[in-house]
Amino acid sequence: MKSLMKKDSSLRRKTAGLSLLELLVTILIIGILIGVVAAVSSKFIKRAEKVKCISHMRTLHTAFLAYMQDKGHWPQMPKDQEWTESGFFKFWIISLEPYGVAQDTWLCPSDKLFMGYKKMEKKRKTEYFGSYAPTPFDDAPGTPLRWNQPWLMERGNLHGNGAHILMPDGSVQESTQAFFGR
Repeated sequence: MKSLMKKDSSLRRKTAGLSLLELLVTILIIGILIGVVAAVSSKFIKRAEKVKCISHMRTLHTAFLAYMQDKGHWPQMPKDQEWTESGFFKFWIISLEPYGVAQDTWLCPSDKLFMGYKKMEKKRKTEYFGSYAPTPFDDAPGTPLRWNQPWLMERGNLHGNGAHILMPDGSVQESTQAFFGR
């Protein structure tokens, strides 16, 4: 009977819980999995921001085409005044607003830290910001379509492979030298 009790009590001790070593191994495995998921998810977030940026540029391309069809020329900034950054973007944003382009379309999702995105949220009604600089053209009807010159260019290398540039055909390219070698 005593030997039976010994076997029963030793069996209970083995199945009663996890040892310290088992617990540490489990925590280590969970930590590695969290690290892998965090690394992969940041890549997906960066890709999603890049895709959204390209989408914004293509939306702007459509608005510029609609503007040119409606008015017969590229939007013309008045040359008789000095432009602040906010005034520059205000002109472009207001020019394309009737064609369905909101201020947020002018912002690359990857640019929100660079530009103080939270600050912009508070000043949205009084100041204007943008991540894309439009190319100035003359008021001849076909000038923006005549040359293979970018219509818009990102203000910085926000995605790691060079600035995005929007071409007249609606394609978006990456280039470290947007105006050279063309």
